[in-house]
Amino acid sequence: MVLKNSLPFIMWNYIEPWIDRRQYALVTFSVLVGSWLLYSSITSRKVSSLADLTTVEGQLSRYSFIDGKKGTKRYYIWLTQYNASFQIPADFISYFDKDHFKEAVGPGQTISISISKDDINKTRHSNYRIRIYSLQTESQSFLLSSFTLKKENNIIQYMIGPLFIMAGIGYYLYRHKKMGNVYR
Repeated sequence: MVLKNSLPFIMWNYIEPWIDRRQYALVTFSVLVGSWLLYSSITSRKVSSLADLTTVEGQLSRYSFIDGKKGTKRYYIWLTQYNASFQIPADFISYFDKDHFKEAVGPGQTISISISKDDINKTRHSNYRIRIYSLQTESQSFLLSSFTLKKENNIIQYMIGPLFIMAGIGYYLYRHKKMGNVYR
């Protein structure tokens, strides 16, 4: 038998409205998601300039450009000298000239890929996917680092988390004013 004056029961009365979808579940969800987005955008490693990049060269082993259902795209490149796969991130695909690459580059041809300096040690391991920031041959460029670095350092990614948090707090204030100081 649970006593109505017991500590667990009293605590549940304060916690329950925050997970009840009719009351504050939206607030809880938006603040948690916003906090996670803000944390991940601040703590993730970012390449901010050309000084953060290094170039690897090798012969093209193969490539895979998959345009999946519902807009998913996975573009990978493998070089014979490295075990890791090199990935063109989805954010950069709009800057990549896929058709021109398919026409101009074939297996065995030497290509240069710019990657983060932090990823250079991962190139020898087959279980890593390394982000590509630029892709070129001696005479042609297919992905330019000037565009990818601009996209990588876009300020919007830092604004999404706080917007979720502010929306949650705004909804809380609206509900709190509408309902008064009553939980139920």
